[in-house]
Amino acid sequence: MKAAVLKACPRAQLVDVDHSVPAFDVSLAAFLLWAATRDFAPGTVHLAVVDPGVGGERRAVAVEAGGCFYVGPDNGLLTTVVRHRRDLAAVSLARPRSASPTFEGRDVFAPAAGALASGTRLADLGKPVTDLVVLPDPGSSVVWVDGFGNLVTNLEPPVARIRVNGVDVGLGVRTFAEAPAGQPFWYVGSLGLVEIGVREDRADRVLGAGRGTPVFAIP
Repeated sequence: MKAAVLKACPRAQLVDVDHSVPAFDVSLAAFLLWAATRDFAPGTVHLAVVDPGVGGERRAVAVEAGGCFYVGPDNGLLTTVVRHRRDLAAVSLARPRSASPTFEGRDVFAPAAGALASGTRLADLGKPVTDLVVLPDPGSSVVWVDGFGNLVTNLEPPVARIRVNGVDVGLGVRTFAEAPAGQPFWYVGSLGLVEIGVREDRADRVLGAGRGTPVFAIP
């Protein structure tokens, strides 16, 4: 895929963001794609392929959102980007006859990403689409568990207390340094979302929670 991007745009600067998304996990990939690309400069092209239906009927798309571009399968992978952006334009990419049905990342998505990086207009890559696939709303829940076991929720501040797995987490802090060791607490993380942590321990283990666990904001 990198070779295909560089073939279309030799001056492209390539940045690997994440290769650790579990296979086929489109919903987690959708969240991480939004989280990991928010701070790139306008004009950046983001190429993402988590594609259980490769070679099937799902569309290949390129999207402009917030001044950046996203290229990937239209299978819900762009859900979180779509939910956080209103200034969207999208096109359906044509599939070259020579494209491998099992490696469209190399033969469809990467060339399109390279073309955008080289200055090709989005409108020149395909026909406009307005009905991008969006995954169902998961409700208030844990959407990601980071490497330290912190529970990243999709709740936005302000909150007073959070209930997770029957446990009320009432301690809110600004930094981990403010929290006593071993006690669950909530804080506003770097994404602007409410997270739950345990200083010097793993919140997922202490609270028996993981991705998909419902969370409730308690007044």
